[in-house]
Amino acid sequence: MEIMRILLGLIAVSSTTYYGDQAVTQLELREGRTLSPAERRVVHEEGFVDGCYADTKGILTCGVGQTGPFQAMSFKETFEIHRRRAAGRFPAWDTYPEDLRAELVVMEYRGDLGISPKTVALINAGKWLEASEEFLDHHDYTNLSGGVRKRLERGAAMLARQA
Repeated sequence: MEIMRILLGLIAVSSTTYYGDQAVTQLELREGRTLSPAERRVVHEEGFVDGCYADTKGILTCGVGQTGPFQAMSFKETFEIHRRRAAGRFPAWDTYPEDLRAELVVMEYRGDLGISPKTVALINAGKWLEASEEFLDHHDYTNLSGGVRKRLERGAAMLARQA
């Protein structure tokens, strides 16, 4: 375990982390294409690392928050899997405004929709304010501060705006 921690530390030292617009620019350069608005939204939230690092839970993470099998995929491939998964949760997906769909992909990308079937059910029932409140009934929201907490609040605010 100690050797793994040292190796992850060395990997993290040799990579650069980008946030916001800078993350989008770096990723577009790396992938040689312009990101869609929804992809940009995910990258703004996740950031971009031009290598791998150990996240706050010690999980090896690469690129745009890519863990496990996603480490070996491009962001485009990873994004598309999460977009399809998010779209599959909502029968009315095609009727949602683009900014809501983008935010739902952000929620799916981080794993928040998968752990909150009640939020998904409330969205599908059109109970936007209740869905917003339920979305914040979340272990990470209760026990963390900073970036993750603010990210969850942005997601909840997007849901509330649909009411």
